Amino acid sequence: MSTFVSQFNPLLGKNEWVIQDENYDYHQEIARSAYADMLHDTERNQKYYAALKKAIKKKRDQNEPVNVLDIGTGTGLLSMMAATIGADSITACEAFTPMAECARKVIQKNGFHDKIHLIPKRSTEITIGVGKDMPQKANILVTEVFDTELIGEGALGTYSHALKNLLEPDCLVVPHSASIFVQIAQSALGRSWNELQPILIDDAPSVEVPPELQNCAGALTLHDLQLNQISLSDFHSISEPQKVFDFDFSGKKELLFNEKVVNKIEAKSNGSIDVIFMWWNLKMDVDGEILLSCAPYWAHPEGCEIQWRDHWMQAIYYPFQYITVKESEQITLTSCHDEYSLWFDVTTDKNPKHSDDIDRPVCTCGVHHTYGRTRLGMINDTERNQIYIKELKKVITKNTHCLSISDGSLLPFIAARLGAYKVYVLEPHESACHILQSFVEYNHLDDIITIIKKAPIDITPEECDSMQIDLVIGEPYFQPSILPWHNLHFWYVLSKLPVSLKYIPQSMKIYAVAMEFKDLSKIRSPVNFCEGFCLEEFDELIEDSSIRADQNVEAEPLWEYPGYALSESVEMISFDVSTVFSDTNIRYQKFLVLKRDGRCNGIAFWVEYKFGESIISTGMKMPESNSSEEFVTWDRHTRQGVHLLKSPISVSCGSEIPVAITFNSKSGQIIMDFEKSSY
Repeated sequence: MSTFVSQFNPLLGKNEWVIQDENYDYHQEIARSAYADMLHDTERNQKYYAALKKAIKKKRDQNEPVNVLDIGTGTGLLSMMAATIGADSITACEAFTPMAECARKVIQKNGFHDKIHLIPKRSTEITIGVGKDMPQKANILVTEVFDTELIGEGALGTYSHALKNLLEPDCLVVPHSASIFVQIAQSALGRSWNELQPILIDDAPSVEVPPELQNCAGALTLHDLQLNQISLSDFHSISEPQKVFDFDFSGKKELLFNEKVVNKIEAKSNGSIDVIFMWWNLKMDVDGEILLSCAPYWAHPEGCEIQWRDHWMQAIYYPFQYITVKESEQITLTSCHDEYSLWFDVTTDKNPKHSDDIDRPVCTCGVHHTYGRTRLGMINDTERNQIYIKELKKVITKNTHCLSISDGSLLPFIAARLGAYKVYVLEPHESACHILQSFVEYNHLDDIITIIKKAPIDITPEECDSMQIDLVIGEPYFQPSILPWHNLHFWYVLSKLPVSLKYIPQSMKIYAVAMEFKDLSKIRSPVNFCEGFCLEEFDELIEDSSIRADQNVEAEPLWEYPGYALSESVEMISFDVSTVFSDTNIRYQKFLVLKRDGRCNGIAFWVEYKFGESIISTGMKMPESNSSEEFVTWDRHTRQGVHLLKSPISVSCGSEIPVAITFNSKSGQIIMDFEKSSY
């Protein structure tokens, strides 16, 4: 049996169905889970262990038997901790079948199969009574059902059901409670991820944003990221951190599935309210002595070296409208949640809302449904736009007939402002067509810009001739693209058009560099042992599924993951309009020459475009300024490609790492090969 899986075709610029093994989805879900990352989170593991010890001791001191329930056991780690501490009975439930089977093997290998009763069910399906799943209710609950938003995985429902149906009235729970914190700030970077902004052009009118595309509440999608990689220069605080929600998981207070909290906050400085940072803390024990915090470095309660983690990050939320405040002005912060989501809004006396109700944010402008956060940042990137302007000025005249090939791009508006006679825009997506047409009308460019709802691959040489096209432009960017080189579609389309056409950018080059990431490799590294427990069965499951379902290069926003460059960057392959798209494979073997000693745990890839006489990099920024003792600076508005080694390797200055690249010129697939035995 087989199954169909969607795969991006870089030549056609769209997803296609390919045949995979019938268990492909199953293996992909395992391979891309965050289990390994959680197990590498030493602080999490140790504080769960410490809190369990306190809870079990407390029950022992009260002369009570200790009956532990572990919901969502995963590998069985928390249950094995409870067994080691000395619980009388332990019931572990895990609904995800492959993980339940993995937990069974792990528990058996560690010698706890006679102490831990594993139930492959959801906790809401567990039955209580003689001959049923649990002979009696538990008096200690340990569970980890949290995500970056705290409640997004259904923590409120899980706890509520367990307290009502599975636990004794005087039970102890680990963790005991949680608090959500927010901080209001001004941040041009953050704002660039949420709204389209004007493009300023010297000696020409700006490209202005239509009012109907501004001040939109946005969407209820979480913008999670590593706030610890945001510099203090990227924002300034309008408020101190503010606790907005408390959740008592012990059952002493009701867990509310819908809640609204209003706080009055005094602005600590002048500024625009652009972003609302969010994070949470867990009180692991009833006394609040064991605290697990996800706060960013500038607000961390323990003020120590912060534990890196990717399974719980921080998040940015955006106000329903941008407002400006003065120091000491009172701000009304309204915080809301339902069973799974959070949302926030801010008002002042000068900018009141017409209603006390704060509905869930819904995008009314179409921008937030059409553009992702990274794409918005790319469109708003001033440095990139200034290169576009500088280079297009050199090739556009009052007689230029221009064809734009890039999804949802504002590049054609720059061309029009620079004096192009006609600009035709190929845009296959209905929502983007509406947005671009709004720009056309608001900027009074109806007589210059024409939006054509058509995929670039469908344009013919005859149509180019009839439109008198003499210049083709692109960023390039295509909505389904994942890896940087997926925008190869631009040159494939060009290869089908008249050879007499001028085009910009002229070429795309793929680069590679050997890296020593500070933490990123942990998401793929084997765990081996965790808090003294052998998890090799889990490592084998992840590795097997990764081999079956994952590509050996994945897309990651590397600016969020610090790392050192161990080698000089190396050009792997170059594409331009002369590239032959046929039935042949093109293969190159390159060598990354190490410029320093270190431990290589990954190889990063990106592309650079030759845009006129300038270079636009989607990866390493100003490599000449990145010394071997400094973290690499990456483009924040593109995801780079990265190959993570299963285990790091020690490398020395002057040695070489071989990397091969194969381009299938028929399918457009680009495959990287890594000869680890040669390292």
